[in-house]
Amino acid sequence: MFLKREISTLVAVGSLLSLTDTAVAETRVQERFMVGGFIDVSRTPAYIFKPHAMPRPLPKACAARRNEAANRRAVQDIGGYTDRYPETLAMMLIDRGKVVHTEYRGAANAERPLYSMSIAKSLTSLAVGHALCAGLIPSIDTRVSDLVPELGINNFGRSTIRELLTMSSGAYVSAIVGQPAFSGGIGRRPRTGKPYKGFGWPVRLGQVTVADILWGDAWRRIENADAHPPGRAFGYRAGDTLSAAMVVARVSGTSLAGYFDRAVWQKTRGAWPGAWEADRDGVTVASSGTQFRLADWGRIAAWVLTARTARDCFGDYLRAATSTQISTQRPGRWAHPHFAGYGYQWWTDNRHAPGFWAVGYAGQYIGVDPKTRKILIKFGSAQHGRSARDLFELFARWTQSTKDKP
Repeated sequence: MFLKREISTLVAVGSLLSLTDTAVAETRVQERFMVGGFIDVSRTPAYIFKPHAMPRPLPKACAARRNEAANRRAVQDIGGYTDRYPETLAMMLIDRGKVVHTEYRGAANAERPLYSMSIAKSLTSLAVGHALCAGLIPSIDTRVSDLVPELGINNFGRSTIRELLTMSSGAYVSAIVGQPAFSGGIGRRPRTGKPYKGFGWPVRLGQVTVADILWGDAWRRIENADAHPPGRAFGYRAGDTLSAAMVVARVSGTSLAGYFDRAVWQKTRGAWPGAWEADRDGVTVASSGTQFRLADWGRIAAWVLTARTARDCFGDYLRAATSTQISTQRPGRWAHPHFAGYGYQWWTDNRHAPGFWAVGYAGQYIGVDPKTRKILIKFGSAQHGRSARDLFELFARWTQSTKDKP
């Protein structure tokens, strides 16, 4: 029944497996999908994360810290922001490990999971880094086809793992939301029989698999394939993330989500169940499809901030992953209007705010400032006008207070 409504609401993007707030005037998704609805309507079984027996504490800031001038101003700013952009569903501010403010709007509440689009790419990077440090991946400069021979037919396999992480495989020219153009479209809309432009719904409906997209029938219909040699330039592609996830699955003997579960999720010690979408073969849709409650998104972000400070292999990886590894500039235009750099599946060099960022379609953001140890998390169902820039400037004002710096 949901298919009678979803087609007209998912705007002109065809698929929602990826995208940041690139140079589009507006991005929008049905609110019900962003509070767990995609998992509910998917015809393929998602990977389910179980809550930890001893959840990581995520305490609220004491009254004194909540009343610090910068924190008070930030909370006031959030009130103004959500009034201006009512499509905002949830926001959280974390200051040095303590929750300063949580706010829900619309259909969102503390009990409903918040679905992420391309924030999942940054989670995939965490799993890749752990596999590297566990010795499952020989080197970040290992050629991908050495570990996943099926990818040897295209630039995904000719790339190194580093080149996949920096979105520089050159495997295709992105046509829409980080996805390629498929000759004749892909899959079929159940109600009309017409093809989709992107692979989000065809995967969700069990019509195609991730393997089809990376090296199978769907790959053979990709236009502008192998557009330039690996490593030459940044180009936002969901396929690079899916290929990196295939590497983790191959070397670990489990799905990307399964490996993320034991390598990351168990360490973040989430308090409630979560989920990650998969295709009909159980392969994780690594470029999108994760959902957790807001508090557990906060636990993940706080864990990343702490793990990044460790003087060990994974800490070294995280510091590199969240620092600029490649410029997003292209001749004559920007690949992203607000970020000049990209790390390993994390956005960097924000033109308006500090820190590193996980970014998802229709206004999803996790911003982390290592210097002040402040975190902003925001989920929404639409993005338009100045909503992204206003959010970044809000974060910048909060982090720039000299009184709050440790």
